[in-house]
Amino acid sequence: MTHAFKYILISFLMLPVLTQAQHSIDQLIINKNYPKALVEINKQLEKAPSAELYLKKGVVYQNLQDYQQAVAAFSEGLMYEPENVTMLGETAESFAILGNNQDAVSFYQKAVDLAPDDLVLAGKLGRVFINLKDHNKAYDVFSSIYARDSSNVFWNKQLAYCAFKVFKRKQAVYLYENVLEANPRDYTSYLNLLNCYHPQKEGNQIMATIEKGLIQFPGDPDLLLEKAMFLYRTKRYGPAMIHFEKYLEAEKQPEYDTEMNYGIATYFAGFEDKALGIFNKLNQLNPNDALVIYYQSLCYKKMKDFEQAGKLMQWAIDASTPDYVAEMYHHLGQIFGQQRMFKESVEALNKALELNPEKVEVLFEIATTYEEFNSNKTLALNYYNIYIKEAGEGGKNISYALDRIEKLKEDLFFEE
Repeated sequence: MTHAFKYILISFLMLPVLTQAQHSIDQLIINKNYPKALVEINKQLEKAPSAELYLKKGVVYQNLQDYQQAVAAFSEGLMYEPENVTMLGETAESFAILGNNQDAVSFYQKAVDLAPDDLVLAGKLGRVFINLKDHNKAYDVFSSIYARDSSNVFWNKQLAYCAFKVFKRKQAVYLYENVLEANPRDYTSYLNLLNCYHPQKEGNQIMATIEKGLIQFPGDPDLLLEKAMFLYRTKRYGPAMIHFEKYLEAEKQPEYDTEMNYGIATYFAGFEDKALGIFNKLNQLNPNDALVIYYQSLCYKKMKDFEQAGKLMQWAIDASTPDYVAEMYHHLGQIFGQQRMFKESVEALNKALELNPEKVEVLFEIATTYEEFNSNKTLALNYYNIYIKEAGEGGKNISYALDRIEKLKEDLFFEE
């Protein structure tokens, strides 16, 4: 509803008898001559300010999309009539358009309290709660509306959305199904309904909803992707591959993860040559993605190129271990050492080194641990030597390691 048309209704409701000046202002608003209407309103306000004139002024500013000025005008009017429901609603609407949803709530709430039978106002209040992500309050509002009028498709759609958000999934499904039955061209409700279904238990409903959506919106990329992903998740890889390709024809800039899933579906569908091309492309985009390298290896394995498959599988293993895991083992080794649990400490430190061979300082810690562990001087000496070789001049503990090597050699000589 335009503000001009809305204003006509307001005028009829509030002003049984119009003065000549008021009639002139109304005509200017109806004819969309907003600058002149403002001039006339301001003239009248100087003579006799009233809620009625401020309401008109606010409506004019709404039509000019100057919502800040509209709020200012309505606020002035509310000083004359604080319980004017129309003015409260218009103030709230202007706040909502400005994004001031917290302010909008308080005005809508007051308007709804004063006019509890006005379901339009209640619906607007519910929408602002949704904007604020206060889905519990929004659900309460739209449930109350539904109890009084279950025939309004728009309000039912809002209730369906809120029901899903507050974990009333079955109610959301029921409502969305009814919304789509009444309005099969409601595009977003298809996608929302698909999110409501349980993928393991309601597969038939998922496919039926996707097919109904594609009848209404043939070749729609989002619905094609939903179909491809459902087939992929249910391991029907051949059909999934076909529908990924239909999606890619419609969507020229697909997400990386979508292309990954397309590649995996293609591999398991038995088209390893085609899959390898997909994974090679993904490898160019992200050379460190261990999953891509893993599937490249599997493709080469299927193609009997075992040398390349082995090389890639080793790379995949190396790339799949996050640095922080090695760091965790390093700390665990130190923790065990502090408890004089030397065997466990050495095992954890070796694991840290295995996961990240660049952590050469761990070699030094293993050496010092072996010195304490049953006085194992030979192993300690070996690890100090390895440490010096691997760390080079940049090692943090080279001097200490050299000193310990000399001392250990002396001890071993005398023990012989």
